[in-house]
Amino acid sequence: MTLKLCVHKKVPSNKQLCEEILINPKDIPNAIVGDVVEIYHPEEEFSTCTFIDSRLLLQIRILPEDYQPKDTVVSIEQTIATAFQLKAYKNVIVSKVDKDNVSVDLAEVLFKDQYYSRSDMNRLRESMVNTCVYLNKKMEFCEMRAQVNELWSRGEKVTCGFISKDTRVVFRSSTSVVHIFIQMSSEMWEFDINGDLYFEKAVNGFLTDLYAKWKEQNCLHDVTIVMFSRTFYDAQTRDEFPQYMQECVQQDYAGRFYEDFYRIVVQNERYEEWTGTIKQLRKIFFEYRTRVLNYHRRPGHRVPDARNSTATEGNFLETLNMTLNLFEKYYYDRNFDRTGKVAVVITPGAGVFEVDRELTNITKQRTIDCGVGSDLVCMGEQPLHAAPLFKFHSRTQGMMLEVGDDYNVPHWMNHSFYSSKNQIQFYSNKTFVPRIKIPPEIFEKQEKKEAPPEQEIPYNTEEDNFPIVDYDEYDAQVWKLPKTVNSISYGKKNRSYHQSRAERFSSQSRPPQTFVEARLMHSARTRTISDNISCLPVEKKPEVDVMQAISFPSSSSTGDDLSTSVGCYPVHGRGHLDSSDEHVLGARQVAGSAESSVSHMKYLHNTRRHRALINPFQPSKMQFKMTSNRRRWIHAFPTDPHGVAVQTHHVQTYSYHDNTEEEFELCDLTEETIQAAHQAVKARNKKRACRGLGDNSDLSNVEEGAVSRVSQSHDLGRSLYGGSFKDPKHQRSFMWGPTGEQEWTAELSTGTDWRPLDNTDMSPTESRLIKPILKADLENSQNFCAGISVDWKSLIMPASLPITTDYFPDPVSLNNEYVESMYQLLPDSNSLYYSNPPESDDEKYYRKKPLSAKQVFCEMISQRLSQGFQLIKMMRNTGSSLTLVANTSQRVVPGSSPQVSHMSGLKRCRPREETAEEVYLSIGRIFHKLSRTGSEITVTRYRPRHQNAQLSYNYRYRFQAPDSFNYDVSWSEFHNEKLENYNWNYLDQYICTQGEGDFGLMDSLKFWRSRFFILPCNNPATKKISEGHQRCDIYEEKTSSELKQLIIGFTRYLEILNKMKRTAVTRQTNCIHKEFLDKNPGGIPMPDTRPDEEVLCMTSPSDKVVRWMLDDVCGIPMLPKQLGLPHKCFISAEIVDWFYYHVKGVKSVKHVMNLLQRLLDDGYIVHSSGNPDHKVLYGFYLYTFKDPKSKNDPASSFNTLFQNDWCEVVFVDTIKEVGPSYVSFSLDTMEGDVPGPSGPTDDWRLQTGLNIWGQTWAQQSATLLHKYVNVDVDPQCKSDRPEWATARYHAYYSPLCAFELQVQWMVATGQILGDLIYNWARKAASCGFHLLPVPCDPFALPSAIDSDPLRGPIFIPLKVAAIDQHDSIFVEYDKSTREQKLLQFQEAIIKRFGFIESSVRVLANRNTKSSQGAEDYHQYVHCTGGMFIIIEDTNLAKANHQPIIETRPIGVKPVIESQPINAKKRENNSSLGNLPPSRNMKSSVSYGTLGKKSFSELRKDYIARQTSQLDCQNVEWEIEIGFLWSWNFMLSRRWRSGNTGDETFQDNVLRDFRAFCSNEDDRLYEFWMEYKAQNII
Repeated sequence: MTLKLCVHKKVPSNKQLCEEILINPKDIPNAIVGDVVEIYHPEEEFSTCTFIDSRLLLQIRILPEDYQPKDTVVSIEQTIATAFQLKAYKNVIVSKVDKDNVSVDLAEVLFKDQYYSRSDMNRLRESMVNTCVYLNKKMEFCEMRAQVNELWSRGEKVTCGFISKDTRVVFRSSTSVVHIFIQMSSEMWEFDINGDLYFEKAVNGFLTDLYAKWKEQNCLHDVTIVMFSRTFYDAQTRDEFPQYMQECVQQDYAGRFYEDFYRIVVQNERYEEWTGTIKQLRKIFFEYRTRVLNYHRRPGHRVPDARNSTATEGNFLETLNMTLNLFEKYYYDRNFDRTGKVAVVITPGAGVFEVDRELTNITKQRTIDCGVGSDLVCMGEQPLHAAPLFKFHSRTQGMMLEVGDDYNVPHWMNHSFYSSKNQIQFYSNKTFVPRIKIPPEIFEKQEKKEAPPEQEIPYNTEEDNFPIVDYDEYDAQVWKLPKTVNSISYGKKNRSYHQSRAERFSSQSRPPQTFVEARLMHSARTRTISDNISCLPVEKKPEVDVMQAISFPSSSSTGDDLSTSVGCYPVHGRGHLDSSDEHVLGARQVAGSAESSVSHMKYLHNTRRHRALINPFQPSKMQFKMTSNRRRWIHAFPTDPHGVAVQTHHVQTYSYHDNTEEEFELCDLTEETIQAAHQAVKARNKKRACRGLGDNSDLSNVEEGAVSRVSQSHDLGRSLYGGSFKDPKHQRSFMWGPTGEQEWTAELSTGTDWRPLDNTDMSPTESRLIKPILKADLENSQNFCAGISVDWKSLIMPASLPITTDYFPDPVSLNNEYVESMYQLLPDSNSLYYSNPPESDDEKYYRKKPLSAKQVFCEMISQRLSQGFQLIKMMRNTGSSLTLVANTSQRVVPGSSPQVSHMSGLKRCRPREETAEEVYLSIGRIFHKLSRTGSEITVTRYRPRHQNAQLSYNYRYRFQAPDSFNYDVSWSEFHNEKLENYNWNYLDQYICTQGEGDFGLMDSLKFWRSRFFILPCNNPATKKISEGHQRCDIYEEKTSSELKQLIIGFTRYLEILNKMKRTAVTRQTNCIHKEFLDKNPGGIPMPDTRPDEEVLCMTSPSDKVVRWMLDDVCGIPMLPKQLGLPHKCFISAEIVDWFYYHVKGVKSVKHVMNLLQRLLDDGYIVHSSGNPDHKVLYGFYLYTFKDPKSKNDPASSFNTLFQNDWCEVVFVDTIKEVGPSYVSFSLDTMEGDVPGPSGPTDDWRLQTGLNIWGQTWAQQSATLLHKYVNVDVDPQCKSDRPEWATARYHAYYSPLCAFELQVQWMVATGQILGDLIYNWARKAASCGFHLLPVPCDPFALPSAIDSDPLRGPIFIPLKVAAIDQHDSIFVEYDKSTREQKLLQFQEAIIKRFGFIESSVRVLANRNTKSSQGAEDYHQYVHCTGGMFIIIEDTNLAKANHQPIIETRPIGVKPVIESQPINAKKRENNSSLGNLPPSRNMKSSVSYGTLGKKSFSELRKDYIARQTSQLDCQNVEWEIEIGFLWSWNFMLSRRWRSGNTGDETFQDNVLRDFRAFCSNEDDRLYEFWMEYKAQNII
């Protein structure tokens, strides 16, 4: 239908004008709401423009009856019409289209400066279903804002389309956490084949291009850049190293000693311009190698010669695990403007690494489970074998004869080979592009005309001159299988192989007599899965039959199992191989692991079976079982026109058919072709059946199904022309890369296409590059994957782990390999809400409406998604009970998992009650099935019958943090997580109860948490330093009036947090003696001359005091009626001034509290909760009035839920007296009272009558320092679900200390909660404070458990020698007094620089437990929130004399002084660290991670390592006096203001603080003299 086009602007206040399309229902009679229409100009119908570029698809969401334009028009929102070049007032064709024909396969959604949990992503995805989208469309849902970035349909990029329930949605973030690791191996100082230094190629090339693309896409990532390397030492024993080096030196599998170094260049920075880091990296590069290789050289000590490792020998996996230690704690320190995490490793090599097998297992499983994107960018040339490639270490080198190297191609890594601009320009004029850098040794040997290395191998070495068995004769006996044995037949292939071996040996002039000769004469062969054979043992006695000693292999190993041993066999009676042996073993011509698995040994012994080794040059020859790990990222990739998931930067070797006639000819099969396909499939299935890989019982069905698939699919052409059919029930060919569907070939490359050029693309230079890489036309759908050298999209806008996947085990595997468990939930029966409904509004405030079964079911799905689970698609509910039955005739479509083909053929079981919903989810080898029938929810869990072992790897290294001068020793532990141990039953109960009752938040639930500090702002010293003042020790102590204003401001801020609505009038303190006070502005004079009849006194009756307090004219300030609070409520801290004005004799806060306590004891006031045991506390505590004679007073009823919904805080009296002024008297203490240095001695839990064994989780979790309160996350009901959170906050507040507020949640939308916290931060400024995020672990001690491996504090020594010539102060006092005096002096220093205590010092009652120990008292935070400091005492006691905590590694027992580690014990504890078993460990002070230590001792050890040269004979060091300094890395640009300062401000404070502590310009000495004059020492 032809209509006239109009455009309209979006008006938020007008519902109609907010729609994308407006149309009169009379113009399209058959149109209904939800239809999709196609709009385009008539002249484009026969235009050369393609459909996807010129035609717009929109969905009709409303058909307003009142929309009656004069003409038959269609109105489109103006921005949409402009984007699709639709001209207003022109005719357009509007027609309905079928939604299935215009649905998209993949939609990429881009967002920025927001936090999306996986639960949020799924809810946003569901909101997109059944809607039309177009490029750059802005979407908003539950405060989440995003836009459409890309759309794919049938292998082509489109501009608009329909989102169906089968559309895969990928979320990408332009504000992610990016860790960039630069491997500083020896190749970095070498030149590539084009003459470029590899470091220049990495930094000037790759990083420069990456930064430019970040800037082009307006990305603002949180970036950390680390340079890392491994240093080898030429030493034979550990004794050759000085004692100060032995702590970190490690020994690898080959006996080589090494150390790993990490240099953090940039840490958690968010720059808009990154070019400055290029200069910084160049500067570090010039001195990196020299400094690392000579770092330990000191006068008087001999250090073994050091060399830098190659890229292959480097610490690649260790580096990935260090970032995984941080990424796994994604729920800690949660910020609300970052989503996504990616680790990028830049290596000068070709992607080949020698790795440890156990560490590979740990890294793979952690990377997959955590959903982290790992990108490897290689600067070297792309090899002709599969990459990246892992070569496993041989722990039995010298103990076994290895026939072949064991390789692994990790599918869980994304890799790219970077091509610089010079490289592209150079190769654009060449017909040959090299794929390997020839080693210089080859040219040297050619010049010297040396013979090949294998010809120089001596044959008469003593160790290799041992006789070998005539295995031809031996094989002839072994392979005589008994007729009764029918387990496995190896087929003709193996027999022909042995026959050819016999013929080859018989033709030799001289049979091999030694192992060396056999290896030299050995040739390569193709290896398949059938080569998974065991060691063939020889009988122990001649009289025993050979056949009794034969062991047959069972089922073949899977590709995911990396723990199986390689093809090697024990050699008894041999020692370690010397260097000549290593040269012999490395001289064979066959690369990879395609060697024979039969060793040349005279005697073979029983060992476990071995799997087939991988030939990296022909990985497609291997077959691997498809697993859920290989399908975890499959839905993040677009598919080509054939439905195969591809990576856009990996060029395929086959070309698609652009000519439709050719494609028709390909698919138009003749009878001969179909008959040939029948024969091929039949022969293949018979071959599989005889090998034990097929299903003999239903072979005919397989054949028919396979042929039917052939005749109906475009894939037939591919299968007949070089492709292969895959059996969906069993194993499939090796699929390379993260997609799991790209079959590797040698021609597969990143950035170059080796196909012959078309005539139109042929250049005069006859280049075989299809097009310049940097000018690739991605819009051409037929070549969309050609011409990209690096996966820039993954590096610029990292993708989050897809919400969906398509793998589920087949029924046989599910029954044999998994354990099923089940539990049920009845959400509606868990609450008495409906049986005993609340009556009043106040009661409704505390009693939450329970969740329905539908809401609980949806939230259970959301929580599993948030913990890394994925929804399994291809599940179809037919409206009855479903069972999983394999259907072998189901068509296998490329791009879908063959393992789930059975799921689309589901059969109906016996009729029963209809299942409303059923969902399958998976993570790793764990599967959950959630089903809901009415109000009953059933959870079925499938866990592997044989669980993965708990592996642990202990790692020791040196790292240099920013602003630090040394490479400090640090420890870390890498271990895989036991996901099957997660307590899902507890979490589901937590959801049902909404966090109330006994089910609260536990650390094992991995709940999200964000920690904040409330700090005073508007300090003039901060502004002065920011304006350029040179000195930073200009902060002054606050005056009494400033302290008073802080308490008033904090009271107002707590009102905001409690959602109290008050006006300034309700806060005023009215006084009947206003004229008297006007005459005495300094306060009430002492003695008080007012007559007794005009004032109250301390002995006035309680009823009289209450009448004065309730007076309408001069009464106390009351709170207005608040939902959830009784009438006539007041805040205890607010009425202190009123008592001062009206009660004669009141001199302190304690006088007021005693008077109020008397009123409470007499029954005139009570806590607002109605708790009769709640005493009067000074602070933000709510009290109300009641009638002591009335027994039915509502205030007398005890509300046990009150404390869960109201934030109440005790105010701490300051220690220092601040004068007689009435504005500050409330901070004074009573005469005769001597306050302690640690604040209040009364436990608030005892004062409030808290029942620690109460019914609520908040009561049970309360500690001396912290309380808990519920947070109303969504007061405006913006979300589509009920949401809640919990706040953990300080129970005490002092204007001289910071106040902590930690938000914890499991059920909350990130953006809604973030907006709430941003609102808190904005309102804090009006109260004289600023709310800032701080890390949960500000100092991240390297040796502490679960700390960030790449963070650590900076030690700043205090130069005491400048104060006293004896290098010590306060020596005239005893030890304890000296430490106290020294602490006070250090506190005075940091207070001059603007630091305040991070918490109130509280003294725990001996009868109650406290969560705060004494060693936490000396932590300080800067008033700007950007820096932290710890003051340590100088005493270093032994570990067994201090309170202890477990330190890394967890699985290792504490080490006793001078006791060596038992290697067997360490192995039994599953510690896979690389410490040699012969190492004798000294005391736990030197090697603290292998023992038990307190937090204080860990800090002291850290200081000692930075400041002292370790003496192995002296265990108890004298800790140098100083400070531990740390940065607040969470203080991003969004939180910065004039009160926080910028990075320059922070750098200036650190610089000046170091200068002060080092006594530059005698500043420290002058401060010491001033301090002595003001204090009695």
